Amino acid sequence: MSASAVIRSPAQRRRTLPTPPPPPPPHPFDTQPPLIRQQQQRGQQRQQPPAQQSMLIEDEVHGVIELPSHIQEIVEHPLFQRLKKVHQLGLIPWSLKKKANHKRFDHCLGAYKSAQDHLRAIQRNSHYEPKLPDWCRQAVEIAALLHDIGHGPMSHAWELASHHRFDHEENALACVDLIFKDAVSQELVSLRDDGGGRGVQLVKALILGCSDSLSFPMMGHTYIFDIVHNRRCGLDVDKWDYLRRDNNRLKVLNSAEMDFDEVFLQARISSDGQRIEYRYQDYHRIYRLFEARSRLHVAAYQCPLTCAMDSIFASAVQRLAPELLNIRSEDPEWLKLHDDHVLHLIGRDPISTYIKNPQRIVEVSGTDSSALNIIRVHREIPGPWEAMKSEEAFALFGNKRKKRSVNRCANPTVINKCYNLE
Repeated sequence: MSASAVIRSPAQRRRTLPTPPPPPPPHPFDTQPPLIRQQQQRGQQRQQPPAQQSMLIEDEVHGVIELPSHIQEIVEHPLFQRLKKVHQLGLIPWSLKKKANHKRFDHCLGAYKSAQDHLRAIQRNSHYEPKLPDWCRQAVEIAALLHDIGHGPMSHAWELASHHRFDHEENALACVDLIFKDAVSQELVSLRDDGGGRGVQLVKALILGCSDSLSFPMMGHTYIFDIVHNRRCGLDVDKWDYLRRDNNRLKVLNSAEMDFDEVFLQARISSDGQRIEYRYQDYHRIYRLFEARSRLHVAAYQCPLTCAMDSIFASAVQRLAPELLNIRSEDPEWLKLHDDHVLHLIGRDPISTYIKNPQRIVEVSGTDSSALNIIRVHREIPGPWEAMKSEEAFALFGNKRKKRSVNRCANPTVINKCYNLE
């Protein structure tokens, strides 16, 4: 069951922390004056923390995810709810596998839970001081939750339609500002207002994976920039969740080929607090993660038929609704800009029939072509070793002898296909 289905259900489960019981009636032999007794009772009530609500969501990857009240406030914001109408894998449910119809909403919640798990693990595995301040921890969790909130319809297919003038990360930054502008809970208001808005600054910098925009030093906590969007080596909770979540629906890789959880659960903070380090004995699992990513790109993300349908979708949007490509999250129309709305608008274009009827997209030889009804697909998908950038990008610790060798595949997968639109 998807997280979005549980949230949408009227039977959604909420848990309220128990409120303190009412004070007992005075004992018959209590000789204290009523005024003193009332003052004591009021003092006891002031010492009790206020009752807080949390939401429980059942997720197909993580099991039950608990959302405290301030995270629930974000999740219930219209900008976040819109993600229930944006497919995580774009047109893949039409081109390849109907069951791969999970939404960006689900992935964002999963990335939030993954960030919590990763943070707890590195703090447990490290003897690092100073302790990460609560506002920084909250910023990491919220950045993971909101990292994909700026995606357009059909996710990455929208970037293709806009000729890559649309950037979902830049668009996410405006969403962050709008959500915090509407903030009510004390935690979100503090992140927005305390320290010149340093909490919101940090959330946006973590989404971009770049600390240069901060107006304050991280004071020994730069390692948190390796959690949500790791520009140094690519190991982050975004990949950790989407690889597990997508493969759970696509069924491309088996459990042994997806064995890389320990990379994140056994990592630690470096002694200078500048980055996250990974065990030598998990090096083969790091390679396995990039190998899984590469295979999912070949089998699904850049499957030739999916690429052909992305091209059909982009062409239809550019012809029938090009004005939509200029809408950004600050615009009130953004909330209506989702998959169903765009598919309805382009439904008038005869070419859009191929999205609903992909069996009419037939592979042909490269020589059997005409200019009007042929779509050519050319892709070079990097091998896992090339995608890893370099071995030096990873900070490793522990017993070097436990580092296992890997079969380094640097050769790209080259795809050249032609399709005829019957």
